[in-house]
Amino acid sequence: MIRDGFGRPAFAEPPDGTGWPPGARLCLGVTTDPGRQLLALMRDLPVALSVHTVPPGPVRELLLPFTALERRHIQEVPADRRAHRLAQLWTRKEAALRLTGPGGLATVDEIDALSEARDGKVVIPASRAHPGGVAYVHDLPAGPQTVACAATTAPAPGVRMWQPDSPEARPKT
Repeated sequence: MIRDGFGRPAFAEPPDGTGWPPGARLCLGVTTDPGRQLLALMRDLPVALSVHTVPPGPVRELLLPFTALERRHIQEVPADRRAHRLAQLWTRKEAALRLTGPGGLATVDEIDALSEARDGKVVIPASRAHPGGVAYVHDLPAGPQTVACAATTAPAPGVRMWQPDSPEARPKT
């Protein structure tokens, strides 16, 4: 296993028996949050993950790291759905930041996860601490009170997620 320029794991050689061409890489995205174990695998495309529990209660105090467009998007849904929408937008931003490298959190309120998001594109502005870049985000199914997102460096036809503690991941008998 090797690591890419941001420290994410990537296999230099494909596993035996995959039929992948020489030079293909298996790129991994892993969450490190306790209780939220997720793994994303992509062929030849770096991937990063973000997963969060939907916050309880009102979201008004949590709107600071969002653009005006995102705030309107959050507030236009019924009050009981706002926390879910807020968490979903946050995971998009965080996955994009994790993909493009460390140091971008200072510009989180400038990152718009909506305006170009029809194709999943999120533009990360450059700053003194962060080189900036582009990520393509994909919302992932994670449960009723959890939201998850994967970010890739280019458009991807789909991202599959594996949760080690899910019924689908358990060995079948």
